[in-house]
Amino acid sequence: MSSFTALVIGNQSLTLQCSEKLLARGHRIAALVTRNTDLADWAAGQGIRVIAPGKGLADRLAGLSCDWLLSIANLDMLPQPVLDIAAKGAVNFHDGPLPRHAGLNAPVWALIEGETRHGITWHRMTGDADTGDILVQRRFDIGAEDTALTLNTKCFAEGLDSFDALCVALESGTPEAQPQDLSQKPEGGEASG
Repeated sequence: MSSFTALVIGNQSLTLQCSEKLLARGHRIAALVTRNTDLADWAAGQGIRVIAPGKGLADRLAGLSCDWLLSIANLDMLPQPVLDIAAKGAVNFHDGPLPRHAGLNAPVWALIEGETRHGITWHRMTGDADTGDILVQRRFDIGAEDTALTLNTKCFAEGLDSFDALCVALESGTPEAQPQDLSQKPEGGEASG
């Protein structure tokens, strides 16, 4: 296992849980970019630098170095100068199977469209939302009783469960990636980071 340094960006419980897994695996978090005060308090307690998101983020990150940028439960589009900070690349957690359910509110759209299966995707980030190569993807059944809340909860559980596989891939230094077949992406769909 080769340890690495990550810049983590996110605002939800999944951000915290994955960050804890990173530290437990012996990796370093150079900084946490969040607007969530509970996450900021946790990071400060760990001696991790906390940085506010938003306009001017690249300037606030000046001088920071990391191997990987991990966007976990983060809905903000990140400008290219922020993505470029990571020496080996940037990875995003998406709460849907790409490319089928790119964009915001993927669990809701899956329910509206009557899908029987859903999934999550860890993918490389590019300048375009949800188009990067897939590193880890998991699929699971949608139950008849599932709501947007329960399906989102399943996404976070699968995201956390699959995070170890993502870490193994990143620890290799050159993770295998599967290009997305963007012809499978629905026309006119919203896009998120």
